[in-house]
Amino acid sequence: MKIIEFGQDGSRHETTRSPGKGERMKILEFGDSGGGARPRSESTRSAEGSSGPAGRWEPAPRGGGSLVEPVRPKSLPARRSASRSLRMHVLDLGKLRLDKNFMVANSTVAMARNPNPPGQLIDIPVSAYYIEHPDGNVLFDTGCHPDWGGPDGRWPEGIQDVFPVIGGEDCYLPHRLEAMGIGPNQIRHVVLSHLHCDHAGCIEYFRKSNIIVHEDEFAAAALHYVKRIHTTPYALKDIEAWMRLDLNWREVGRHDPDRNIVEGVKLLNFGAGHSYGMLGLQVALRDHADVILASDACYTSENYGPPMKPPGISHDSIGFARTIQRIRALAEDCGAEVWFGHDIPQFDSLRKADEGWYE
Repeated sequence: MKIIEFGQDGSRHETTRSPGKGERMKILEFGDSGGGARPRSESTRSAEGSSGPAGRWEPAPRGGGSLVEPVRPKSLPARRSASRSLRMHVLDLGKLRLDKNFMVANSTVAMARNPNPPGQLIDIPVSAYYIEHPDGNVLFDTGCHPDWGGPDGRWPEGIQDVFPVIGGEDCYLPHRLEAMGIGPNQIRHVVLSHLHCDHAGCIEYFRKSNIIVHEDEFAAAALHYVKRIHTTPYALKDIEAWMRLDLNWREVGRHDPDRNIVEGVKLLNFGAGHSYGMLGLQVALRDHADVILASDACYTSENYGPPMKPPGISHDSIGFARTIQRIRALAEDCGAEVWFGHDIPQFDSLRKADEGWYE
């Protein structure tokens, strides 16, 4: 078992130990058939999300824990054929209220004749996507943690003030999936577009799933945690909860190619842009055009253009523009729809999980 520790200076230290008495491990690999993860040794950490008890929606316990070295998936061949049994459910996880300048840079600009233009507060959707699949169910993003707000909330006070969550208790991921009769153990793969607090808030619930994340994003979140950086969308209390648990992290390398994680669901490695390491999904549907789930690789149709308009929040502006070019080329090549990360009119037009699904 390989253990990773991060020093105060952000340095990375690795140690290796054998499993203790009564302790067992499982190493999971992605098979060449594209049929999802298959164990090659017995384990108490099964990721067989499509079988067994559904599991209960329990948050992370208090106490210590360690960060376990992820096992990187092998590359899989690209496929465009839709799975006959695939269904994709759109999950409405509430809204964030924020200044539009964060989404589209220079939406309101002071000028000589208008030195104090009014700000424009908008409500943007928070979403996740649940994909039923015979080779293992897939979840794309997890939304905000239910305990994000308040004096003891997961998010820092400044972040709570800049973009508060708008929605009732029923808008959070555990409630949405529970209402569908889905428990956390029924999900084999949790794909995280990135680790900001409005996309990765509920990771801790998925203790038997493969947690798939870009390696640069994983490293950035860890660095924010050890340096106690409280002014970004990486919620340190969220990260602390993950680190207390022995989660099945699966890193996607910076130069890894796109690949299927199950038939008809392709992992898109966008890299740096909005954040340090962005991932997306391309979902092949039988009765609908392919869908590219872009998440914050492209916030809205206004960012997408043409012409492309940069966002007000971006880690790598050149990478953001390059990613949009890549998404556009991919969409044109396969006739796919692009579903943006926070586009109000588009999300309002989608069929939500309580209304049906896409297949």
